[in-house]
Amino acid sequence: MTGAQAMQKRWKQIRDDLKQPWLLALLFVACIPVFPEYFAPPLAGGALLAAHFDAKRNGRRIQVGVLGKIMLAYMAYMAFGLLYTPNFFSTLTTVAMWVVMFLGYLALTTVLVDHERYDTALFCLCLVAGLVGTIGCIQYVLRAVFGWDLTLQFWRFIDQIVFEILPLNLLPITTDLRVSSTFNNPNIFAEYLIMVIPFVSYYGFSGRRTGTRTLCRFCLLAAAGGIAFSFSRGAYLALLVIALIFCAANLRKIMLIVITAASTLVLVPESVLARLFSVTGSDASTNERLHIWAAGLETIGHDPLFGMGAGVDNTWEMLLHHGINAPHMHNIVLQLLAEGGVIALGLMLFAGWKLLRGSIDMLQRSRDTRMMGVVFLAFTAAFCMDGMVDFPLLTPKLVGIFLMVLSMGDVAMKLYLDKPLEPLRQVGPFPRLLRRFRRRSSGSHTGLPLQK
Repeated sequence: MTGAQAMQKRWKQIRDDLKQPWLLALLFVACIPVFPEYFAPPLAGGALLAAHFDAKRNGRRIQVGVLGKIMLAYMAYMAFGLLYTPNFFSTLTTVAMWVVMFLGYLALTTVLVDHERYDTALFCLCLVAGLVGTIGCIQYVLRAVFGWDLTLQFWRFIDQIVFEILPLNLLPITTDLRVSSTFNNPNIFAEYLIMVIPFVSYYGFSGRRTGTRTLCRFCLLAAAGGIAFSFSRGAYLALLVIALIFCAANLRKIMLIVITAASTLVLVPESVLARLFSVTGSDASTNERLHIWAAGLETIGHDPLFGMGAGVDNTWEMLLHHGINAPHMHNIVLQLLAEGGVIALGLMLFAGWKLLRGSIDMLQRSRDTRMMGVVFLAFTAAFCMDGMVDFPLLTPKLVGIFLMVLSMGDVAMKLYLDKPLEPLRQVGPFPRLLRRFRRRSSGSHTGLPLQK
């Protein structure tokens, strides 16, 4: 077989693979970070549609795990906030954003039914993180080294048209060297990478596709470079937390890790190091956060149980009332308390506790399972660290990525800990609502009265 014939056969195999609904569902969710924010909802919807065809083909149903159930409760509680929110439209759009992006969660929990598919999901996640990180690194090099006058946002040429139509308020970005890659803000770009780097780190050294480990390690390097050039100090601290957890889990290779880290630091630009060491200092950004937190605590004290209702427009208007032009609290705990009070924070903490318990259970199993536990432990710790100075649930892409990680967690607990998933129709009020819908449909078709 000639080289051309081999290549043609390979492309045919790829085309055949892409016709599989489960792989399409996986790619739709995995590619959410690549495209603009307004692409995220249709991608999540397309993923669930493909997952439905895969489930129907194999005699299965749409699945949901324990983390997904908690998120359903959280969304229901956000919807309850429509009764008292001062900005009905903001709360409604926030609830709609979560509901639509939850479709991506359902797609993954439905199609990732075995270790082979789960491994493919990790590989796709790794490649996408590498692509997005590489775009950020190229942006920085072209701007800082070659002096090109490039925009911070990769999709700005489309955003300028779309944001004139959509009723969205965005703060202008005025920094010189910070990059956003395919996101609209450097901090949001860094928050995405922090959520996925634990998975990229795992797959670059422990993934089943040993022939692609060099590529996966390049993806890890590109993702870390993206965080560096975002100049997000919260992400810097979160990345250090991830590194420490992986070092503690691989003490036998600690010397290799130390040498690699030292070699990497030699290549880090001076501007990045200066930004890192400014964490303990006080500047305009730090002072602004302190004022935001003080205003937030004052507001939370007015209604600590229920909050003011979901939606950053509520907190934005409150902060503007205090003379601060910021869209959120720059702290996930304060933001959850402001939007939904103690109940919203409690639901999120409950989800975090369930994921942490699953991670600890995985740590006590075989090596492969143990390393997966390290991944989710690193994610939980880094997410909390970054969340202390930012709000990593701000946009559709961030919410979709967060729910993607939760779906990976639910599937991992099923595959590695034998914890079952349930059909969505059996969760909470869904069975009763479906039965009522079927009775009404039956009555409307037959003309007979409905049975009570």
